[in-house]
Amino acid sequence: MIRRSRSGHLRRLAIATVTAGLAVPLLASAGSAQATRTPAARTGTLGAPDPATLICAMRTAPKFPITFTPPLRDAAAQPTEARGVMLLERCSSPNGKAADIASGRLEITGSAAASCRSATNVRGTGTVTWQDAQGKSVGTSKLTTESSQTAGSSPTDSLLSGSVSSGRLSGRQVGAMATPTTDLGQCTSPSGLSELSGAGRLSFA
Repeated sequence: MIRRSRSGHLRRLAIATVTAGLAVPLLASAGSAQATRTPAARTGTLGAPDPATLICAMRTAPKFPITFTPPLRDAAAQPTEARGVMLLERCSSPNGKAADIASGRLEITGSAAASCRSATNVRGTGTVTWQDAQGKSVGTSKLTTESSQTAGSSPTDSLLSGSVSSGRLSGRQVGAMATPTTDLGQCTSPSGLSELSGAGRLSFA
C-alpha cells in the first residue's frame, strides 16, 4: 500500500510537470518546492526584489482541456503535441504597472518528447487576450518557451522558464504553478491520458 501511494504521488507531480512544459510556458508542478516555481524577481536599485507586474488565478477552460496527441502513457517518451485554453482570472498588479488587467484567455500549443513521467525538448507558444474589469479588450501578449531540460517525477527537476516575447508585458518572465484535477490513472490504461484539466496561478515578474 505504501509503495502504491508513493507511486501515485510521483505520477501526480510528473503530470503537472509535463503539462507545464507542453502546455503553458511554464507551468511547474505543485509540491514542497513550490517556492522555486515562481519566476525570479527583478531587482531594484537598492537590491530589493521588485514586486510582480501581474498575478492571476488560472484554470483550464470548460470544454477546452489540455489535449495530448498521441495520449501520454507511463511507457517510454514519444513525440507529443499539446493544445488547450487557460482562463486567467482575479488578476492583480502588485507594482501597479498592469492595473487595468482583470482577466485573460490564454490559448496554448506545444510539443515535446513526453510520457506521463517526463518531458524533454519542450517548445511552446501561447497568446493571451487581456480584458479589464468591464470586459473590454486591453491588449494581447505572446508567450514563448524552449527548453531541453528534463521534467521528471521530482518537483526539483521540473522548473521551466519562459517569457513574453511581444505585446503587453513584453520582456517579462512568466512562471506558473498548477495542480491537475484529472484522474491520472489513465496513464496506465490502454488508451492513455488524452486530456488534462487543472488549476493554479500564473505570474509575470
